[in-house]
Amino acid sequence: MQLKEITTPHISELDVAKKSRLLVVDDDPNQLRFYLHGLSKLYYCQFARTAHDAISCARQFPQPDLIILDVVMPDLGGFEICRLLKCDPLTSNIPVIFASGIEDIDVKVRGFDLGCVDYITKPVLVPEMNARISTHLKLARQAHLLESLAYLDPLTQVPNRRQYNETIQREWSRSIRYAQPIAMILIDIDFFKQFNNFYGHGVGDDCLIKVAYHLHSLSRRPGDLFARIGGEEFVLILSDCDELGAVNKAEEVIETVSQLNIANQGAPNHDRVTVSVGIAVAKPKVSEEPLSLFQAADEALYNAKNSGRDKYALAER
Repeated sequence: MQLKEITTPHISELDVAKKSRLLVVDDDPNQLRFYLHGLSKLYYCQFARTAHDAISCARQFPQPDLIILDVVMPDLGGFEICRLLKCDPLTSNIPVIFASGIEDIDVKVRGFDLGCVDYITKPVLVPEMNARISTHLKLARQAHLLESLAYLDPLTQVPNRRQYNETIQREWSRSIRYAQPIAMILIDIDFFKQFNNFYGHGVGDDCLIKVAYHLHSLSRRPGDLFARIGGEEFVLILSDCDELGAVNKAEEVIETVSQLNIANQGAPNHDRVTVSVGIAVAKPKVSEEPLSLFQAADEALYNAKNSGRDKYALAER
């Protein structure tokens, strides 16, 4: 199989502007009016005059793509606001541009030490401001794209094992905190080795892509995750899901793949691609690790395969 070159799509200034939200933090009404007239034609702008409002707006969905922050504020200073934003995982990746009338080099250096991406000295010229904003938005989007690639399986373009590892840890902790059940469904394509031997690895890759595409659509809720964890094996994490819900989802998985009608003449006693599914459900305890859920689902998957495949098996409690 040939490796495909990964390229970063061109992002025009107009494309960046159309999709971008700015949060402007300044206590000076005249300065806010300046920003309103200078930026609102290109960007969706929110305005905050206090530290409390600034932090609240930065945390609310949809979050700003970039924050313009005055250094001198009446309650908390801009540096302290920036520090709080950078300490919060929810807001730490939002680019911050300081805008201030203070030209002291030590002040500027402190701003960069706190994590700002730029420091603009007032009075600000609109063309310069727009150019700087556009540049930092492009850089932020490209950084986000590169980061997202690290969490995607390059063949199927669904989340990979790295994303699975982080998600299961997060959802396991959430389940403990709220005393909720969590379900894991392990999915394995039946007789995939024989499929590859019969049709070739190129067709095998096409099969993986098609199966992954259709199963990925089954992880519809926030907190759910569908990922490829290796070879022909996939996993579906279902947060706040009981045994009945997990069984219903497993049946949906099996039916979805069956309806694809992908021929598999290499499989004994099967004329199309099917999957076997292992289900495990738990109410996690602090003393337990998510590996226990995976091991239970893996054992159930083994039982499903030994029972004839194209079916699911439920882990024993």
